[in-house]
Amino acid sequence: MSPSEQHTPVFDRIATGVPGLDPILGGGLMASGVYIVVGEPGAGKTILANQLCYQQARQGTRCLYVTLLAESHSRMLANLRSMAFFDASQLPQRIYYVSGFRMLEEQGLPGLLELLRREMRNHGAGILVLDGLVQAQEAAGSSRDFKKFIHELQVSAGLTRFTALLLTSSVGPTVHPEYTMVDGILELRERTAAMRSWRELQVRKFRGSASLSGSHHFRISEAGVEVFPRLETVVSRAQPPDWGTQRVRFGVPTLDAMIPEGLAAASTTLVMGPPGSGKTLLGASHLAEGLRLGEPGLMVSFYEGPDRLLHKAANVGLSLGSAVRDGRLTLQWNMPAECNLDMVAHALLEDVRKRGVKRLFVDGLSAMVETTHEPARISPFFAALTHELRRLGVTTFFTLETPRLFGPDMDVPLGTGLSGVAENLLFMRHLELNGRLRRLLSIFKMRDADYDPTLREFLITPQGIEVQPPFQPSPELLLTGIARFPGNHS
Repeated sequence: MSPSEQHTPVFDRIATGVPGLDPILGGGLMASGVYIVVGEPGAGKTILANQLCYQQARQGTRCLYVTLLAESHSRMLANLRSMAFFDASQLPQRIYYVSGFRMLEEQGLPGLLELLRREMRNHGAGILVLDGLVQAQEAAGSSRDFKKFIHELQVSAGLTRFTALLLTSSVGPTVHPEYTMVDGILELRERTAAMRSWRELQVRKFRGSASLSGSHHFRISEAGVEVFPRLETVVSRAQPPDWGTQRVRFGVPTLDAMIPEGLAAASTTLVMGPPGSGKTLLGASHLAEGLRLGEPGLMVSFYEGPDRLLHKAANVGLSLGSAVRDGRLTLQWNMPAECNLDMVAHALLEDVRKRGVKRLFVDGLSAMVETTHEPARISPFFAALTHELRRLGVTTFFTLETPRLFGPDMDVPLGTGLSGVAENLLFMRHLELNGRLRRLLSIFKMRDADYDPTLREFLITPQGIEVQPPFQPSPELLLTGIARFPGNHS
């Protein structure tokens, strides 16, 4: 063991019981630390602190929860009963609620400090929550008195080995000078844009360990507080493995013939096209071929629900229902109205790792791009997501809707951030010819593989989907009915 290793301090960690928070903190709170949780009323501070208490109580640690002019304990417990983490059997043996407001009002900060020390000693508690630190701050005669209170609380935490969470509303500056004395500051906030709102958590300060920087989304549900670390901060930085000569096919013989070697395994394919051009069925065929070869699959959709997608696939001979029932295929459906990038990525990657998914189909990428409140994150988000999927050996198929149905030009949304990291690009389009609507397909880019660049008609029939021989329209049709793509001269 090197001298540097011999002198490296080892800190015990306190698990918060809040999904996603401990990874952001580098493993949890430091034992005997004093932490401030700051946020506006309703930000989730009380739920987060109680979630920590019930998590620690289940592990045998006693917790003291002290309130200062907050909601009554009976009302607080009534609100907590609907939470999945709530356990009435822990009351009052392992979780004990005390009001410190009268002591603060009558004897000030010295009296409150003595109350905290006495109750912690009497209950043998390892966790202290002080809910309403702003009242203690307002009761302080001066900034110096408040600093002294924080300092003496830190000394007590170190001597008697307890960890403290101090909850306070954000009034005035986000971080007061006195807060620099504590071991860490967690800020909870709610953002609003137009008619939408979302919640964010940020670690402003954390002594003794590295933490994930920046803002991270969280939500409050019946499960309590759930934090979703920003994807760009948690994906592996390791270079993806070399998947060698492994190849993947669509399962459509006439299309696979256009790519004799097949797609590179663990590659990313982006299919662009207007509504009704056949993108979803092509992705479903990609999954069905993997299932036929024994590869677990995952489909993430935004526009069409699972039942409708299964019915749609069955109409062209793609039977996916049995694979869903026996667990070989998972369908994840997301409401497109308000898309949260990190929540979608968390659910997606969790299933990929849990089941060893080898083929992924994300249908309706436009919903993610158009409804997210973080358009500036699109490029780095998809770069991180596709990197992690390649590292995990997942062959991914994305569909992206283009706005125009017909016409000589098509708006190709190359600014989504995905087109630059996708190894393979396919375009689908519509053409009106002799009173009939035709679907056309062309390959725009195929990395590490030869391909046929000719324009093909794409047929959808009850017997399946099929790609026809090269389509050769007249020059007049090229000017009036077929979309032109930058760089596609086939």
